[in-house]
Amino acid sequence: MSIPSRILNFTLNKLAIPAILFGLWLALLCHFSNSVPEDMPEMIVPQQDKILHFLFFTGGAAALAATLRLLLKLRGPSLFLVVAVIIGLLGALDEYNQQFIPGRSGLNLADWVADMVGAFAGAGLLHLLAAKLKESEVKGASKPVEPR
Repeated sequence: MSIPSRILNFTLNKLAIPAILFGLWLALLCHFSNSVPEDMPEMIVPQQDKILHFLFFTGGAAALAATLRLLLKLRGPSLFLVVAVIIGLLGALDEYNQQFIPGRSGLNLADWVADMVGAFAGAGLLHLLAAKLKESEVKGASKPVEPR
C-alpha cells in the first residue's frame, strides 16, 4: 500500500494513536514556545528548564518515531536519523521563536542540546519498546495450543 493511500485511508487504528499524540505534542510545543514567563512553572531545581526540555522532547520524539515506524516502515539508524532531523529542526524553531516573546530569551544552545538528547532518548525508547513487543509476540506465537 502506498504512502498516499495509507494517509487517505487513515482510520482510528494503531497508526492513528501515535500520530494524534505527535499532533498534540506539536500543539503543546507551540503553546509553550509562545508562553510568557509568568505562565511558566517556577524553577525549583537547578537546570530544571533543561530537564523539562529533555523530557518534553523525549515524548515528542517517541510519538514521532512510532508514527514514522508505522507509516513509512522506518527502522534502525534511518528512523533515528529522520527523528533527530525533524525534532532538531522543531527544537531550533522553538528557540528561534522564543526570542520574539517578551520576557523570554531564545537561541539557547543548551536548550537545543537538551531537545536533541531527548530526541535520541525518545527514538531509543520506542526502539526498545518495539523490540520488547516483538519478542513477546514471538514467544506467544511459539507456545503450542492445547486441545480442548
